[in-house]
Amino acid sequence: MKPKILILLFVIHLFLMFYNLEKWAPFGWDQVDNAWAAMRIISIHKFPLLGMVAKGNSGIYIGPLYYYFVALFYALTRMDPIAAPIIAGVTSLFSFWVIYFVTKRIMDERVAVVSVAVYTFSSFIITTERVQWPVNFIAPFSLLILYFLYRVITGNAKYFLYLGAIVGLSFHIHFTAIFYPIIVLGAMPLVQWNKVAFKYFLGAIGIGLLFFIPQIIYYLQAEHGQAISGYVASYYHGFHLTRFLQLTPDAFIKFQSILMTPYTWTRYISFLFVPVFLVLHRKKLAYLVALWFLVPWIVFTTYSGEISDYYFSLQSYVAVMILAYGTVRAWDLKYIAAKILMSAFWFYWIVANVQVFFNTNPGNLTENRTVAKTASTTARIIPFTEGDPQSYLYYYYMYRKGGWLPYKL
Repeated sequence: MKPKILILLFVIHLFLMFYNLEKWAPFGWDQVDNAWAAMRIISIHKFPLLGMVAKGNSGIYIGPLYYYFVALFYALTRMDPIAAPIIAGVTSLFSFWVIYFVTKRIMDERVAVVSVAVYTFSSFIITTERVQWPVNFIAPFSLLILYFLYRVITGNAKYFLYLGAIVGLSFHIHFTAIFYPIIVLGAMPLVQWNKVAFKYFLGAIGIGLLFFIPQIIYYLQAEHGQAISGYVASYYHGFHLTRFLQLTPDAFIKFQSILMTPYTWTRYISFLFVPVFLVLHRKKLAYLVALWFLVPWIVFTTYSGEISDYYFSLQSYVAVMILAYGTVRAWDLKYIAAKILMSAFWFYWIVANVQVFFNTNPGNLTENRTVAKTASTTARIIPFTEGDPQSYLYYYYMYRKGGWLPYKL
């Protein structure tokens, strides 16, 4: 029965992620930046050493591999920005199977199926993951890191190599990858150390460093080498308990976002899910889950800059897994009332989230496409403006015509 349920959920997931693909597709600053990078890679073979800026005007950049990933899809669509929502959809398919296989291996198949059900129907997840940007890879990479680290601390040291690769790759996705080395160090006391484990550990460091070669080349230049130290000096203010307590809602915000009901009580019980999980589940996995929530909470306590909810995206699928685990444990209780209450809540939640999904506002891709296409066939010129979707679309239509190109790449 479970394979049939899984297949049904996957089909529903496909529909929810690709329905009204272009009509609902946003094409904003980040998507335009990625489109220009793909255009340069494909059309003039300009291969970047740096990815997107990590934080505002910090001068700190992530690695460039996401640009190359995006370029593959733009090559398939011949530079058409329909590639953006397609990329988002394909990334979500990757996430679906990561959630299922990881949760199945560290828990069981029932928890895995419930996890992908929560993932499939969450309007918060659907809305955020239908936007194409590197942030969509934070949550699946985070869950893979949790899995590889769990395998390491339970005695399979060869998973150090996979861990090194995925941590290194994460620095090509988002600056919050800085949490992973801290989490890994926090888990080292649980590793069963011997010569083999130490050998794999050193290999993992070597593999991880390979992913930093482009950034290392960039930051070794004198004019850029002070960017990181200057940014840290500007925004680090030390640990303060008051600030730590102020960030409590943010530390567990993914539970609130996923549950997303009109009842304020869900905001308060969101603080209880992790402690309850730590009590109910196995000690080693519980310890890792604690690190997943404590490390970002503590690090952001020392940070004086602006904090967005997606900075906690590494916790998203862990929160899904915890909710699924709690659901299965509650279902296994002998009390009929518990089963009825659990079923009623999730039924209501699914109906509410599906309603939110079908009320999704249109994106701006179709509208901007119409404006740019009209301009490309008339005397009107759309000037280049950084991050402007019409600028890219105008260039795209002129590029397709093979005529005069308005901007120099």
